[in-house]
Order: sequence, then C-alpha cells, then structure tokens
Amino acid sequence: MLHYSAVNSLQIPQAVADANDIERDGDTAIVMITLQKPTGDAPLNAVPANVTGSARSLMGERKTLSFKRVESANSVYSLAPVAIKDDQTLTYDLNVQ
Repeated sequence: MLHYSAVNSLQIPQAVADANDIERDGDTAIVMITLQKPTGDAPLNAVPANVTGSARSLMGERKTLSFKRVESANSVYSLAPVAIKDDQTLTYDLNVQ
C-alpha cells in the first residue's frame, strides 16, 4: 500500500524539520512517500522503497525530485523538496520500487 502527500514545508514543525534536514520555506513543498506491506505481525508494516520521480506544472515545466529516505521508529519515509509558486498546481510522476 502506497501513501503519499505533499505539504508546504512551513506546515512541518521546526523540530521535525531540523531532525530531517528539511528547510522550512514558504516557496517549498515536501513530497512524502511511504510504502507499507501487510505482514502476519502487523497490518501496515513500513518497508523501504526506492523512489524516483518528477513534478510537472500545468504549463508542462518538469522538475526532477530528489528523494531522501528517513527512518523513524517503525516508519520509513521518502522525502523530496520541490519549489512551488503561489497556488501552483503540480502533477507528480512517481516510480516506487
């Protein structure tokens, strides 16, 4: 099961941003991906994933995303910053393995 979200980096608490080397900036969004696989022990067991991808604006401008893996407790996240402008709409093309 794949979970994903993109949030303005200002929505990330400062302590979390500091712990994960995330720059909080109103012109940056953070794309967060986590992959979970059910096991006999847990219905949602986080597993590492190799994530690549890009963000595309409605005008066709493509930005390559550089994902960084973060492991915390029983969670594994892949995080990538992406520059944003105002209320810009982006489409994400992701490859998760």
